[in-house]
Amino acid sequence: MAQETGPALGMSVGATTLAAVTADRAVTRRPVLTLFRDRPSQIGMPSENSAVSGSLHDRGLVVTDFVDRVGGGGPVVASDGSTHRAEQLLADGLHALAYAVTEGQPIPPAVAVTHPAHWSRDAVAALRTALGRVAEWAQHPVTLIPDTTAVLAALQANPGLPDQGVIAVCDFGGSGTNVTLVDAGREFAPLGATRRITTFAGDVIDQALLDHVVADLGGNGEDSPTVGSLNRLRNQCRDAKEQLSAETVAELAGFHGGAWLTRVELDEALRQPLDGFFTVLEQILADNDVRPDGLSAIVSVGGGANMPTVTTGLSQRFGVAVVSSPRPQLTAAIGAALSVAGSAVAVPKQAPPPSESPQFPVPEPPPEFSPPQTGNGGTEPAPQPLVTPPDPVIAPPAKAVVPEREPLGGGGVPWYRRPIPVVILAAVVATLLGTVAVLVLRNAAEPAPDSTVPPVPVTSTPSPTYEPPPAFAPSPEPVLPMLPDESVVPEFPEGPENPEIPEHPAPEPTEPTGGPGSP
Repeated sequence: MAQETGPALGMSVGATTLAAVTADRAVTRRPVLTLFRDRPSQIGMPSENSAVSGSLHDRGLVVTDFVDRVGGGGPVVASDGSTHRAEQLLADGLHALAYAVTEGQPIPPAVAVTHPAHWSRDAVAALRTALGRVAEWAQHPVTLIPDTTAVLAALQANPGLPDQGVIAVCDFGGSGTNVTLVDAGREFAPLGATRRITTFAGDVIDQALLDHVVADLGGNGEDSPTVGSLNRLRNQCRDAKEQLSAETVAELAGFHGGAWLTRVELDEALRQPLDGFFTVLEQILADNDVRPDGLSAIVSVGGGANMPTVTTGLSQRFGVAVVSSPRPQLTAAIGAALSVAGSAVAVPKQAPPPSESPQFPVPEPPPEFSPPQTGNGGTEPAPQPLVTPPDPVIAPPAKAVVPEREPLGGGGVPWYRRPIPVVILAAVVATLLGTVAVLVLRNAAEPAPDSTVPPVPVTSTPSPTYEPPPAFAPSPEPVLPMLPDESVVPEFPEGPENPEIPEHPAPEPTEPTGGPGSP
């Protein structure tokens, strides 16, 4: 996707089912709210909240039948005689559902809730006000959208919808079925108001299955069920209806010898109310001047869309493609999450420290180089763009020191940058200069020779009386035995620092390492 998305939460409101979807989890709950004095409210039946013990439910106040009464004006009376506003009960239930889908983790800031498309403006406004009273949603308001809009957004993303023609959106809910016609060529604009059909609903099918089971039990000689057992049997019929959407046989527990429902029996219970729904749908198309063959597709969502008979019946009756999803009861919640996912960002983007995540290309450092870590929490000035320099050569610190005992003539580092040879060379130079200075001073102090005495020829042997002054001796440096090769000792040319002695030439200086008296 071109736009970066962040964590988002989508929830859908139905008369018999509340659904919530995040990026990695989805849950459904019955609209049964349990209020506690010392803990947050709990949404769903006790069997849907297995993590909570049954004792907690016994100590709480259970409230039901509040979804269809949102915006109706009348309060909901609980079993203890207390009264509650239906929209506030629904808002508290959605808040508890949000924590159920996040498993107790913080709720994402981007939250969208779908409401039934047939709700009045007063009902939508009442729910919006109630959601704003929830502390966590006061700073981040919840987005409210019709479930038809969310369904189209989800199915357009996957598996796709036609881009031309009229599409009939059928939402099969627990207390009724909503039908909305939209024009795909005009960005799915609705054609008229949403029509609600109560003759085909989940509650109607549950009642038909209950009547079938009771009649079957009476024919088998079973005792007539009591009121309490009828309520339990009705719940079992609802569970069996959902099970038969994927299987062929479902068992009803609690009967001697066992009681069973098959998919054939479910299809038989569906036949009459489903035919009535097809008739009403044809009438809705006629009222909007849409011929049955003018449909481009039919959208089937909601819990009732899980039953294979509904999907195959729509396709056979109207001869068009039926678009649905693998879990049609979650389609509206998925579309709600998609509608706000683009505006959600998990962590706001901030300029990172220069050493951790530079925003510009830099040459890749050698393997031995590691960027320094900043410890000021990113408070340093933002890095300026750099001009890419030539590839630097960064030598390891261990190679910056010349190895010990390396000859001066060795390759690599110049001799004058090596500390040990420089010290030795300095000592040699100092010795030579000192020797020359002593010779000059000694010759200057001797008396002038007699003019009758012929000068000593230059080729004569050195004077036997010459001895170096005892006061001067080369410093017994321990490093003299370690002198380098003579080839590297620079020669000193004659100049002001080395005056010639024409009158009394001295013998040429020998190697300073030799002692006095050496030839």
